[in-house]
Amino acid sequence: MQDWKERLDQALKAQRIHKSYALAVELGVDESAISRWRRGPSISLDNAVKLCRALDVSLDWLLTGRGHVHAHRNEEAKLDRLTRELLADLSEDRASEAIDALVGLVKILKPVLDHP
Repeated sequence: MQDWKERLDQALKAQRIHKSYALAVELGVDESAISRWRRGPSISLDNAVKLCRALDVSLDWLLTGRGHVHAHRNEEAKLDRLTRELLADLSEDRASEAIDALVGLVKILKPVLDHP
């Protein structure tokens, strides 16, 4: 099983990130924070979430080594498939109304979910 450093290095390589400056700017942290993270898992949950989003990796995988590096993508695919299945039986007008309602719900929930 890989340790934290190996998983982080793997994720950085997969995104072709060789220098930490651009990533630090994207995450809104000092470049020295990324250097610390590369030495060990001394990272806040908020920064870990941001890092996983930037690197497109599963939070569980990066922090613990459990699961698959892209497990988060499977959840998104499941949601997409479920949405299509639910909308398939609706008329075009009703499906459009349902999509508008879902978009509105996401707009309401996104700020709450992004800032716990």
